[in-house]
Amino acid sequence: MKRHVLLLGILLLVSSAATAQTVAAAEKQALAKQLNQLLRDPAKPKQEVKLELDGCHVQQIIRDNDADVQMSQPVNVSVSKGSSDWAVNVSSGRFEMKMGFEWSEVTGLSYAPQTEDGQHTYELSVKRQSKNSNVTTEMTLYTADEAVVKDVVRRLEKVRLSCR
Repeated sequence: MKRHVLLLGILLLVSSAATAQTVAAAEKQALAKQLNQLLRDPAKPKQEVKLELDGCHVQQIIRDNDADVQMSQPVNVSVSKGSSDWAVNVSSGRFEMKMGFEWSEVTGLSYAPQTEDGQHTYELSVKRQSKNSNVTTEMTLYTADEAVVKDVVRRLEKVRLSCR
């Protein structure tokens, strides 16, 4: 009887852990979707800005398939150092940049209101520290609703803390 109770307890524990991981993955997916909507500049409808949350890795992708770039040959550059990486691909009419980092490097998240050309937005700052450098990545969130930004930062902070 004790053996059955122990097995049942283990099954419940494993089941609740799997459910928690599923919820965490679903929350990250929902958060990424909301961020991708907020990162889209309405004045640049052909430009795509995305944030991918994959486990404890973050990748920001900026892509413009109608860029004002003329090249005789494409240029591709990529660098990977530790848990950070970036890449740039440029060719005629096309620009793409990817930047990635681990949440464990992030030391702080903050936001501040911005006004440019009469448009109210928020600047999201992600401060990171690695062995050799301190880097701040800034992303414009295209909304005038501070409550939305505050909620996104709170949810990002939960993701960051879960990856320590």
